[in-house]
Amino acid sequence: MRIGYLIDVNKGPYDQPLPPPDDVQRTLEQMIEEGIAAEKAGFHSLQVPHRHGRTECYYPGPEQLLTILARETEKVAIGTFTFVATLYHPMRAAEQFAIIDNLSKGRLYTTMSRGYHAGYWGQFGIPQEKLLGRFLEAVRIFKEAFKGERFDFDGKYWQVEQGLLTPGPYQPGGWPIWGGGNASPEAIRRSAEYGEAMTADPSPLLKEVWAERVAAYEEAAAERGKKPFVVMMRDGWVADTFEEAAQEFGTHFVEEWKFYYRMGIFTGHPELQSEDDITAEKCAKHLIMGTPQQCIEQLEMFHEDYGVDYFTLRFRMPTGPSMEAAHEQILRFGEEVVQPIHKKYPAPVHPAIPVACQW
Repeated sequence: MRIGYLIDVNKGPYDQPLPPPDDVQRTLEQMIEEGIAAEKAGFHSLQVPHRHGRTECYYPGPEQLLTILARETEKVAIGTFTFVATLYHPMRAAEQFAIIDNLSKGRLYTTMSRGYHAGYWGQFGIPQEKLLGRFLEAVRIFKEAFKGERFDFDGKYWQVEQGLLTPGPYQPGGWPIWGGGNASPEAIRRSAEYGEAMTADPSPLLKEVWAERVAAYEEAAAERGKKPFVVMMRDGWVADTFEEAAQEFGTHFVEEWKFYYRMGIFTGHPELQSEDDITAEKCAKHLIMGTPQQCIEQLEMFHEDYGVDYFTLRFRMPTGPSMEAAHEQILRFGEEVVQPIHKKYPAPVHPAIPVACQW
């Protein structure tokens, strides 16, 4: 079992005014520092989301921050969570990621998804129909590009004429691809087809639904001779008491979950049937939150009872806590939760993890 950290590239309320340049520059630097601090604190990976066209977003593409982190870090795995593979040409994306893989000496992986936010496609003039077909073709182009030879691809949505990925990936055969999308059985099974891992968002979980989804993924992986690898994202906060953690973090994750509820992609749960049901009290059990021991016990519960192999943690939502508080949280959570767990559990040796990061 290993634990990574997600650098949220949003800061500030949704639909805020455009931030002034001095705030942009300062925030960009602070987000880089979050990644550097997380490596020093013992996190196994750094993960960056993909967002566009919103005033609260400071890095509009994961490639930008990951390129910097590839140079500024030495040991951690670095990856997307997720890369929306339907927004622009797959060869253009593959070129960017190949640079990141080489700069990091083979520490890259990419979680790939078709996306959910209509505004992203609109920004790039991408039609919003047949997105699954566009996504699957993008994955095929990545894998053709990994072969290190010129190739042609004449798909319905993407075309490549005598394409060559140069420079090629640092990792022989290309970097690991993780499956993005856990909202339907079909998406989960596809994760096993094209990826080395199944990933899950931080929405609340109903155990029996989770069990069905993992079973579907494991069955699909077995059909393809793959060893399953289950990744779960959770929000969390460590403090001296549970009450203190809930007070410092509660209002922020509640606002975030309400945003996803309004977007129509909130995972169903019998206790959370309306936006008014999303309260700190009802949501707390779905987070990694409380004292260090409580956080450790919650992570171990998900590992043992839900079959989770890998976690990615987030400590900061668009509305807060502050960048400064998140930086302190990275250091404390790393020392008091991440390091003890990493000492207790063996390192994962799996195709989902870059060989350079199997520690």
